[in-house]
Amino acid sequence: MQPFLTIRQASATYPVYVGRNLFDDIRSLIHSRGRIFVITSNALRDRFGEAIAATLGADVIEMEEGEAHKSIDTANDVITQLLDRGAKRDSMAVVVGGGMVGDTAGFAASIFLRGIDLIHVPTTLLAQVDSSLGGKLAVNHAKGKNLIGSFFPPRAVISDLATLDSLPRREMLSGLFEALKGGVIGDASLFELLESPPAFDVDEVVRKAIRVKAEIVSADEKEADLRRLLNYGHTIAHGIEAALDYRGLTHGEAVAWGMIGANVIAVKRGLVDRTVAARIEFAIRRWNPTPLPDDIDRQAILAATEHDKKNTGSQRVMVFPRAIGSCEVFADITEDEIAYGIDAVL
Repeated sequence: MQPFLTIRQASATYPVYVGRNLFDDIRSLIHSRGRIFVITSNALRDRFGEAIAATLGADVIEMEEGEAHKSIDTANDVITQLLDRGAKRDSMAVVVGGGMVGDTAGFAASIFLRGIDLIHVPTTLLAQVDSSLGGKLAVNHAKGKNLIGSFFPPRAVISDLATLDSLPRREMLSGLFEALKGGVIGDASLFELLESPPAFDVDEVVRKAIRVKAEIVSADEKEADLRRLLNYGHTIAHGIEAALDYRGLTHGEAVAWGMIGANVIAVKRGLVDRTVAARIEFAIRRWNPTPLPDDIDRQAILAATEHDKKNTGSQRVMVFPRAIGSCEVFADITEDEIAYGIDAVL
């Protein structure tokens, strides 16, 4: 089978397969030098993990699911299970799950014996359009989101669109907000696909969103410049997630609110027309992201943004839209501006 596209980064080149019912022939897409370990969540083991493992002749390793478990402790538990099962340096980790599973298990694979072969098999819209692509892996720290991580490209990404057919609506919306972010960053036609609920072509959204991210990560593997565009909406979003102790809101919902906050700052700076910002906010709100709790701690959100991994030295970095389909990175953001964006969201 020919890949949908190939991501070419400085450290690696790898195929991205996109289609329906790819699991039926997954054996032909995976080539391992040693034993294969399918790593998945306890919730997905019966749905996908066991069947994929049986096809590959692999062992199954199970991990806890949920953003609260996206931690160094969970990654360490995965490594312990790999050791207990006799994994070696020529082993391969096939990670089956959503963004949290892919990030956490992928990070474990990247540091186990200094790194073993990794295949991403994303099963959520968010993972297929965003987190499985580009080779960034991370777990959370109490002080902030994704502060412990590595750059470790996979051998391949295998996105079976059929897994999305039974995805719970809230999980689908979480990915939808990330795809909408991709539209604002680099593809106005993708944004337009998601601008009018309730229906959209899932397959087309996935393919368009993958192209946006693939183009960016191919040009900038380690977030030195262009790749920071992918963090549009994420500065305030990560602050919100940390303030909520990574509970009660999906990552995509946090990004939705973060985009609205970023746009308010962009309008105040004169970077984007009010009508453009209003159009983006209207599109977001039409999908009804879960409201933020009334008692969320504003200062905790602001404090968490201080630990944003995009920041360099004393500079605060944020991404702002110029138009739908075009964003720009700015590295001179003040604390007062971020507080202004947070207040607008709250």
